[in-house]
Parts: sequence; C-alpha cells; structure tokens
Amino acid sequence: MSPRAITIAGYVVIGVAAVLVELLARRPHSRVPRLSQLVSRVMHEKWGRVGMLLVWWWLGFHFLSRS
Repeated sequence: MSPRAITIAGYVVIGVAAVLVELLARRPHSRVPRLSQLVSRVMHEKWGRVGMLLVWWWLGFHFLSRS
C-alpha cells in the first residue's frame, strides 16, 4: 500500500468516525454534544475564535493552495 493510499484511508476513517459521532449525538437524550453545539461553545471565547481561524487557515493552505 502506498503512502498516498494510507493517507486517503486515514482521512476516510476520520470522516466516517465524525459522521458516526454526529449521528450518536443526535439521538434523544444523548450526552454527546452535536458539532454545532461544540462550535458554538468554542466561539464564545476569544482564544476559541483564534483557534477556529487557524484551523480554517490550515485547511485552506493544505487543500486549496497549488503546489
């Protein structure tokens, strides 16, 4: 298996895990917060907003820039 295939498989596993956690959070009486609740909580703090800005920058830099 090539390193590229391992990387893609890793991202697929992370994506599937994120979807499963979101589905788990949407069950009635679940103690797991939904993604929207988590982002809302993080955005209430100054450092949370700075962290979100850095996450968006990292994603844009790595996935939208051309080599």
